[in-house]
Amino acid sequence: MEFVATCMPGLADLLSDELSSLGISVTEAGRAHVSFSGGSADALKVCLWSRLSERVLLHLATLGVTPDIAPEKLAASQDWLSLVANDAPVHVHIEHGAEVRGDNRISAKRFIQALPEQFAISREPKGSCCIRARLDLNEAHLWLDLAGEPLHRRGYRLAGGRAPLRETLAAAMLWAIGWGKAERPPALLDPFCGSGTLVIEAALMAAGRAAGAQRQHYGFQHWRGCRRQLWLDAQKEAGESANRPVPALSLKGFDADGKTLPLALQNAERAGVRNAIHFERRELGALRPRDFAANGIVVGNPPWGERLDEKQQAGWLHYAIGRILALRAPGYQALLLGADVDVMDRSGMNLERQWRLKNGPFNNFIRLYSPRKPTPPVVAQVADEGAFNVPEGAQPLLNRLRKNGKHLRRWLEREDIQCYRLYDRDLPEFNVAVDIYGDQVLVQEFKAPKTIDPEKAKARRDWAVTAVRAALGVHREQVHLRTREKQKGNQQYQKLDTQGHYRVVREGQAQLLINLQDYLDTGLFLDHRPTRLRIAEQASGKRFLNLFAYTGSATVHAAVGGAKRTVTVDSSKRYLDWTACNLAANGFSTDQHELARMDAMRWLDECKEQFDLVFCDPPTFSNNKSRSDFVVEEHHGDLIRKIMRCLEPGGVLYFSCNYRRFQMDESISKWFDVEDISRWSIPEDFRRNEKIHYCYAIRHVEDA
Repeated sequence: MEFVATCMPGLADLLSDELSSLGISVTEAGRAHVSFSGGSADALKVCLWSRLSERVLLHLATLGVTPDIAPEKLAASQDWLSLVANDAPVHVHIEHGAEVRGDNRISAKRFIQALPEQFAISREPKGSCCIRARLDLNEAHLWLDLAGEPLHRRGYRLAGGRAPLRETLAAAMLWAIGWGKAERPPALLDPFCGSGTLVIEAALMAAGRAAGAQRQHYGFQHWRGCRRQLWLDAQKEAGESANRPVPALSLKGFDADGKTLPLALQNAERAGVRNAIHFERRELGALRPRDFAANGIVVGNPPWGERLDEKQQAGWLHYAIGRILALRAPGYQALLLGADVDVMDRSGMNLERQWRLKNGPFNNFIRLYSPRKPTPPVVAQVADEGAFNVPEGAQPLLNRLRKNGKHLRRWLEREDIQCYRLYDRDLPEFNVAVDIYGDQVLVQEFKAPKTIDPEKAKARRDWAVTAVRAALGVHREQVHLRTREKQKGNQQYQKLDTQGHYRVVREGQAQLLINLQDYLDTGLFLDHRPTRLRIAEQASGKRFLNLFAYTGSATVHAAVGGAKRTVTVDSSKRYLDWTACNLAANGFSTDQHELARMDAMRWLDECKEQFDLVFCDPPTFSNNKSRSDFVVEEHHGDLIRKIMRCLEPGGVLYFSCNYRRFQMDESISKWFDVEDISRWSIPEDFRRNEKIHYCYAIRHVEDA
């Protein structure tokens, strides 16, 4: 007999390989099916043992008829009493080809009306004899479905997470890397395990258990062409395979969503592999070298991201996968499922193989990667000698840059700092700030008064860029020039360009996204470096709150430091999206790290949660449509009191402000323990301007 095993479009070659390994005689492989010839026992083996098949169909007829008469002609083409067992209900499914108009349900109803009257009709395939047909423009095809329910329904998964992975797709991913063939499979880790499908399928495959070991109902049970004793013996053999032990393997499933892990545990229990898999609530960014065995593979279905902002986060998450594997498991491979090659390319890993498939409405890709050895970061520093001679007018600035660079050199190397301020308006004639971000340089010119000749101001600006290039030995494309002037409200956050140029820099153990072209501010305030690093040191096991969070760099440090929960509050959607990308670039999700788009004062009024660690860096002034203007000099006392109501005894609030004439409200010092840590919080590269910000550690008095 001729049979057809169907699969997800694009996986037919993998299915053909699997069927051959089962001893099945494959005759043809299409895109979404594999044809094979054999007897009833072969068809039963595919139904019970194939992990990649969706259905197994017995070809009954192909008629050269048009859709207007096809249902009745197909129904009349068979001796149904010789096909369908006594008293078996019949389930009919008819689909129209791409060019055929009409309602599938009407065609199915016409087909049913043409069947012998003694057949009972069922709406469900389970427990039924299942008939399938497809109507094309000039042909009609008829099959007997020996699977009944789709074969991906193994019986162990009763519930999934937000985007459960189909069991047959999980098995196909594993088969693609030879998991089912390996005599001793390597360690396997899924950092996005969800309801556990990938690791459960891996355990079942490693044990050699039948895919249908736990299923009770199949379409072949109602097929007269298969002797009852034959399928009873086949099901018994498959069922007995469920007792095969899982070999001693390292199988681990991690996920950030604590709600899905109980589902994974329940599914593994029903599959009989609970003791073979280690499940734990942990995020990708929290994985440590000890979580990875000596050699193995990471498999996963990372979030795809359908909207633009989600797609950006998904891209940075893939970046984190590549970076974390390169650092913590360089000998591993990674097998990932995704829907967007641009997103997947962000991993930066070496692409070894790729399989393209159709997953419902989505084009998907299974990709096998190997980590790429990380390249050492390049940090621009002042050389002992200038890269080239500069005009006489630029020489004073070049000399000062060399002096500053020599002063900072040992400190930069000792503290392992990649982003720092090299120059901050030291010379009256060069009213600029020079900041280093890795191998990139930002020159911020403070706009000259109107009394200064514009041509003279332009000449000094050109000299400044020339001196910077000569001192640091950088190309012109590495130097970014911005002009600062007195701002009103949130003008400092206004977009200057629309290119979306983001770069990654490292601060401590955190990877942070900066933008040197689109915005006046880069997304990272360098003067707060010591406070952020302290937050990272103190965050382990803590609940962290970040108010007026901007791009969430302090949140990232808390997450990297081991905070068990963070909440980031800002009124700007753009900057919360930036925060989400910052978190993703470090392997953290917004499931465990909440982002709240709201005015901070209003959020505090509604807050019913307590925190152990808080960072608050309000603007000097901000306007908000939902309330009156916020002026830090007037309103910081009320703000701090609201925060302290949310601070646990023993916790600490780090409150910072860049208002030059700031004075702490006397009532705050009266009711709370206020420690002025401003001098400590000013880093070495900002010592020349110690009024750049004020910083306080505020605690409840009883905890002083």
